[in-house]
Amino acid sequence: MTKVFIERVFTYPCPSKSFCVELLEKLDEELSLEAELYAELKHDKIVFRVIGLEPAVETSITRIRNFIMQYVQLSTLNPKRGISADQLTKMIRRSIPLNVLAEVLKRQGVAGVEVKNNVIYANIDIDTLKSYAELVANALEKASNLKVSQSLKHVIVAAIALFNISVQEIFEKLQLCGALNEEGELAVPWQKALDCIEELSEEAFSRQDLIDTTTQ
Repeated sequence: MTKVFIERVFTYPCPSKSFCVELLEKLDEELSLEAELYAELKHDKIVFRVIGLEPAVETSITRIRNFIMQYVQLSTLNPKRGISADQLTKMIRRSIPLNVLAEVLKRQGVAGVEVKNNVIYANIDIDTLKSYAELVANALEKASNLKVSQSLKHVIVAAIALFNISVQEIFEKLQLCGALNEEGELAVPWQKALDCIEELSEEAFSRQDLIDTTTQ
C-alpha cells in the first residue's frame, strides 16, 4: 500500500499577541505529535501547518485543537473563584490531595485558603497555585512507595514540599515530637504533627544561621 503524505493548514485567532506567544511555547514544551508541525505567528493569528501521513495528520490536528481548548479554559481559571480537583489534575497532569495543598498554602502565608466540595480556593493567581501544586505532586512522588496510613503520608508530603527534607529526617522529627505510636503510625492529628516538624525545622535553621554567623 502506498503511503500518502499530506499537508493541512489551519489558523487560530489570537485574543492577544502575548497569549499566543505563551500558547506556542506550551505547545512546543508539552505536546508530542506523530506528524510534523510548523507554527507561525502572523499578525493576529497563528498559522499551523501539519505534515505527515494522513492518519497522523488528522490525529495531530485533533490533539492540537484539544490542547488549545484546554489551554484557553485553564487560562480563564481564578483560584479566588475556586479550582476543582479535576481542573487541577488537568493543569499539572497529576492528582494530588487538595487538603495537603491547602495546608502548604496556608503555611506559606497565602490568604483565603479553603477546600469545599472538592474545590480549593486561595487568594493567589493561577500560575502560583500551579507552582505549589507541582511542588506537592513532586513531594507525593517521593513518598509514593511508602506503606503508611493516609494521614502519615499527608504529613510526609507536606513536610517535603515545605521544608525540602528527606523521608528519614521526617520520621526522626516525628519520633522526637512523640507523634508516632508503637506501630509507627501517627498518634496525633497530621496537622499537629506537621506543626512539630515545622518547629524543629525552624530551630535547625536558627542553629545553622548561628553557626554561619560565628564562623565568619
